[in-house]
Amino acid sequence: MMAVKIIGIVLFVLILILLIPLTYSISFDKWKLTVKVGALFGIISKTKEIDPMKKKPKPSAEDEKAAEKELNEALDELDEKITSEAKPLEPEKPVEIKPAENPKKEVPAEEIPEEKKKENKKKKPSLLAQGRFALDNGLIKLVLIALAKIIDHGFPRRWQVEGKLGLPDPMYTGVLQGLLYATLPGAAEEIEWDYLETVFTLKGRGRGRFIPLYVLYILLKLAVSREAREFWHFRQGGKQNG
Repeated sequence: MMAVKIIGIVLFVLILILLIPLTYSISFDKWKLTVKVGALFGIISKTKEIDPMKKKPKPSAEDEKAAEKELNEALDELDEKITSEAKPLEPEKPVEIKPAENPKKEVPAEEIPEEKKKENKKKKPSLLAQGRFALDNGLIKLVLIALAKIIDHGFPRRWQVEGKLGLPDPMYTGVLQGLLYATLPGAAEEIEWDYLETVFTLKGRGRGRFIPLYVLYILLKLAVSREAREFWHFRQGGKQNG
């Protein structure tokens, strides 16, 4: 009875922890992107910055000379090693082919152990065959639906974006403006759209959150589905009909 209570308390605490949202924020300034993830009400956090336009510092003249010196020394050592280990080539001797004294006997099919027969029968299908099977039985469709639910659950609802944006083709600028007003109207209101020049000076920030228990529920529901079980059976070498 005590063990049941302890298990119940552990499960209750685990569910409470999984109900705590996993928060994240995305901020950008032109091409610089900063992603911050936090857990347990911000007690645990991690920040990652991505700046593809950031130029790497050029090595100084002293560093280049030192690298060139190290390369020359390594090449000299390699040249000395090759020269010292080189041996004159000896004429090749003719190869004598002798008949096998004890040729291996072919094992009849009846003498092959049953375990090896089962292993040969249950060979795992190729990745291409697995992909086709997952497409035919509907598993890929379920995976895409689950992924869409997770993205919709945690996608930032509010954005703060400001700046100026203009694409090389005014038509694309208009299409992008319409898409943003249809999907994220709050983010598009503060943007100044330029149909005459190519310009990009946007900066903004968005916040979102994931509830781990809901994500776990979606993944478990996908894992125990009939399509997933059929795919696992096929992947292990079973028949296509499951």
